[in-house]
Amino acid sequence: MEPFDVMDAGRMAAFTDPEGAAFCVWQAKQHKGARIVNEHGSLNFNDLNIRDADRAKSFYGSVFGWRTLELEGGFEMWTLPGYGDYLERDNPDLGKQMAEADAPEGFEDVVASLVPIADDRPDIRPHWGVTFAVEDADAIADKAAELGGKVLVPPFDAPWVRMAVIADPQGATFTASKYVPENRDLAT
Repeated sequence: MEPFDVMDAGRMAAFTDPEGAAFCVWQAKQHKGARIVNEHGSLNFNDLNIRDADRAKSFYGSVFGWRTLELEGGFEMWTLPGYGDYLERDNPDLGKQMAEADAPEGFEDVVASLVPIADDRPDIRPHWGVTFAVEDADAIADKAAELGGKVLVPPFDAPWVRMAVIADPQGATFTASKYVPENRDLAT
């Protein structure tokens, strides 16, 4: 696809990776992207759901310079070296907070997670997902259902978070996630 301008905000192009997961790239002009992240109702995280992790690592590593951080329990996260330094401009205590939460070295540079699609799920295509930060995953799941959405995965505790997977009334899916540092040991 040819890149296209989005008014004075920037230039955008849409692609698919080798497994067919769609993604867009953004060259900022006046609008630099998300101004608020990791706060209630804002973008918190992205997840690549993929079948061939090694192929994805090669592709995204070559395109964006991403690396992977392996966590206990077999979890892998995408990292962008220096991303934590960028976040510290708005949150100077980020390093201290990560240390207090006993976060693994390099966790401040995490930009997304790498989620393997199970072999027994041929119905799931490789795709990118979005996670929104929330103050209460249970309350958000209840509110989404009340407003005509569907709770696909009820709230549950996972490493570092309490989360739910929700579909809006049109069927678009997203994850609502509350950061819960006490859950860090659920990975072991």
